[in-house]
Amino acid sequence: MTSERSETPFVSLFLRERERLRRIAIAMGMNRTDAEDILQDVSVKVLRYEGTFGEDSDMIRWLIRTTVNQCMTEHRRGFRQSAAKIVARRPEAARPHVAGPGVPEQVGRTEEREIVRRTLLELDPVRLSVMVLRYFCHLSSQEIAQTMKWNASTVRGQLREARLILAGKLLQRGVEP
Repeated sequence: MTSERSETPFVSLFLRERERLRRIAIAMGMNRTDAEDILQDVSVKVLRYEGTFGEDSDMIRWLIRTTVNQCMTEHRRGFRQSAAKIVARRPEAARPHVAGPGVPEQVGRTEEREIVRRTLLELDPVRLSVMVLRYFCHLSSQEIAQTMKWNASTVRGQLREARLILAGKLLQRGVEP
């Protein structure tokens, strides 16, 4: 005999937004397994805080902010440093390189995408989260500000700094931003 628990609006909203939250976690540098772990942590918080939000938009902002914060916590725990060590130890032949003459164009784009992805992960977690919310989740500066509980001008400043840092690092690696 199984006991069925009726789904609350907050739990239903979490289930509807789960794929979006997974994409945020992956864009924040988590692999699929770590992203699932983060979503499990968020789901526990959903159960703890259900009933504290009035509108869906407030709940969605809370879910996004909680997912970003969980990713930042994981980065602080050292996942980012250990991933960088693994990449550094890979043989040179296994590392992506920028396409040259005779290399199919699609391969070059894939390798450049990988370089951009790795370079994004070198950003500090705050700038990475702002970039992810803006360019992967397509949130406006105002929406990011509401989600992160910042001023919109702070968001714009963080985006500008992140773009400048990213562009500089990409130029050093031979990729034109």
